[in-house]
Amino acid sequence: MTTRTLAALRHAGSRRQARVAAWWLACLTAVPAAATAAHAQIIAVKTAPIADGGQFAFLPSANLGLGGLAIALPDSTLDAFVNPAKGSRLRGTHVFGSPTFYTVSRGAGGGLTLPVGTSISSGPWFSQFAIAMQEVEHTGPDDGVLFPTVALEGDVPAPFVQDDEPSRRNQYLHATVGRRLSRLGASVAASASWWSLNAVDGVELYYPGSQHVRQRGEALDLRLGLFKEWRGQSLEALVLRNRSGMNQDVAFADIFWDPSQRQIVQVARFEPNAERTETWGLHLGYTRPLADSSWRLGGIVTANRIEQPRLPNYGLPQVPADEGRAHAYDVGAGISRSGKAWTFGVDAIFEPIWSRSWDHARKATETRAGVPIAAGTTTLANRFRFTNGILRAGVGTSGVVTENVSIAFEAGGQLKAVRYRLEQFDAIQLSETASTQSWNEWTRSWGMSLRFAGADLRYRGSLTTGAGRPGFDDDGPVFTAVDALSSFRPFPAFGVTPFDDVRVTTHQISFSIAIR
Repeated sequence: MTTRTLAALRHAGSRRQARVAAWWLACLTAVPAAATAAHAQIIAVKTAPIADGGQFAFLPSANLGLGGLAIALPDSTLDAFVNPAKGSRLRGTHVFGSPTFYTVSRGAGGGLTLPVGTSISSGPWFSQFAIAMQEVEHTGPDDGVLFPTVALEGDVPAPFVQDDEPSRRNQYLHATVGRRLSRLGASVAASASWWSLNAVDGVELYYPGSQHVRQRGEALDLRLGLFKEWRGQSLEALVLRNRSGMNQDVAFADIFWDPSQRQIVQVARFEPNAERTETWGLHLGYTRPLADSSWRLGGIVTANRIEQPRLPNYGLPQVPADEGRAHAYDVGAGISRSGKAWTFGVDAIFEPIWSRSWDHARKATETRAGVPIAAGTTTLANRFRFTNGILRAGVGTSGVVTENVSIAFEAGGQLKAVRYRLEQFDAIQLSETASTQSWNEWTRSWGMSLRFAGADLRYRGSLTTGAGRPGFDDDGPVFTAVDALSSFRPFPAFGVTPFDDVRVTTHQISFSIAIR
């Protein structure tokens, strides 16, 4: 079955596939959204069990082995990235790094990130700087080669140059500047993080039948934080602005019989796609000790307003992808206990989300009843109502090896339960449908730490299951014509599951060395 035949079948799939495509367009926004989730307080909106991979989990974290506890247990290395004002806890000058690599089972992805940085504290001022280089592996049948033999009508861009590199490179820059306000017992700081992106892991899998997907884009994260500590209590506030944009140029090779040449010819077809996401966020957090000072309680409230003025045409290029909007919230509480030999903690978060997406008619059409619809009219509206939940737990133990050396071991886990109701209105079919979806994502984590004179060395690992990626079986990637067509089939609400389960494994080795 040829690519052109597939295109004809997609077109012949009628308006029902337009409904399916709109659902896909909504659910797959989670893939580019991962580029904005390298920091906490960015709430990911996922409407399908897509494995995010570990591409953006490279920032050093002391609590990763404890299931990622973050509410009532301070994270001595990650907190300054999440809320820049918490950098006031850093003293002296340190050099740090956190080489991180991840793999997705069944050959569905992988990558390596090498971050290094420094934190400096002098008088009332403090700062932090980091840079990272990242390589992401190719996924799918992306050989980057086209052999066009027939010119298309109109202006046609030149074919892509063959890409022999097995991975693509991204860059990351981060800077924080803050000041302690000694009279108020508080600190204030601002941070900026910038990504130059040439590859978002797994994107090629959502263009079945393509010859090559070239990606380019960037993301910017700006944060302003306030942090105050008094009598064992702490209060934090954070305002953030996050913007990301990706362009995806997709190349196809349409194969058909040319009767004039009496041979099969191949025609290059290029489809530009774009993704734009803009997020405003507000976060508040509070912790305090119990009567027994080894126990702490904490609470958080996080709010995100997410706008997506552009969505890519994943899978069905003839169906337009227009806009989406979401309001997401996290309300959580945590408890922890830190003793001389043991550390324990639990976080529980409720995550309600209200999301909408819609498609517009590219040209004039009519409803099933024959009523005209003008170009630009909304033809499909999707409403999602989420009631997600997150539960984290971790335990660690530490001991003294020698007078100047201590060792610690950690284990933990996280459960993220996703549940939503989708209500869909099709203005062309004049129909309304509703469905409910749910799944669970499990993360197991572990870690080991060594602390000696002026330096820390940590290993952290995690394994996530419960999500998947399309187009894979037990033997690896499979992209036959039949599979490409079946990839357009919907999630269980509409019939057939297009995802095969995968496991995402992440390993991180971090270090911190005191210079003075």
